Amino acid sequence: HMQLMMFIRYKKWIVIITFMIWLTITITLQLSKQKKIVKTINSVPKIVTTITSVPNDINHCAFLTCSHSPQCTTQNVTCCAYILKHSLLFIDTFFKHHNLSYVIVYGTLLGAVRNKTIIPWTKDTDIGILDKTYLFTKKIRDELYQNGFHLFETLGLPRLCVHRYNTNTTLLATQDTRHKPPALISEVQAYIDLYSVSRINSSQTISNTSLFSIQSSDSFHSLISFQEKVTIDEQTFPTIDNIEEHLIYFYTKEYMHGIMTE
Repeated sequence: HMQLMMFIRYKKWIVIITFMIWLTITITLQLSKQKKIVKTINSVPKIVTTITSVPNDINHCAFLTCSHSPQCTTQNVTCCAYILKHSLLFIDTFFKHHNLSYVIVYGTLLGAVRNKTIIPWTKDTDIGILDKTYLFTKKIRDELYQNGFHLFETLGLPRLCVHRYNTNTTLLATQDTRHKPPALISEVQAYIDLYSVSRINSSQTISNTSLFSIQSSDSFHSLISFQEKVTIDEQTFPTIDNIEEHLIYFYTKEYMHGIMTE
């Protein structure tokens, strides 16, 4: 009887030890598999996506109280025309640095032809851009911000404004820091409209020019050779080739007379 009891007890310990060994081996195998999975995941190259969408956070723009008086000039820091002119100068330099092409269009072209300057009562500068995919990357957006300009989108159109922390104090001469940041585009007093310009591939034109469609005016085709210039305050900027046709189409044959707000 004693021998039987000892045998049963011995067999019980064997079963327990065998179970413990099995459990240890199972856990070890599972951990090994997990390590392999983690190693595999970590070995997969990370795909860095380029963000090409434009945020609509307009509240980064400075709240300006600059004047749109008809007596305003691009030399007076209290005038919105001053901010628009110097924003255009910055864009011209920035685009050249990045080999980006652009053209002066719409109301800015009207002011250049009719007044040789920025229209004092306008709120925006109008330019057509070709390579918007590159311009809208986070890298370029960050670089613009570092230079004092915020790229955003509202009402389906990308725009640039002077942001609240621009280090050029003359551009912020009329900033009201006590007022909350703009929430609507109507609260931004000076900004740049960025219209997409698309080449019409099937077009037949004279040498060295191509037909392009500018956003917001698909029915009108612009001739662009990137050689035509227009003068604003004795400085030249690139524009479309068929200037008169463009101005007549958008501002009638009387574009050289009367008050035009855009």
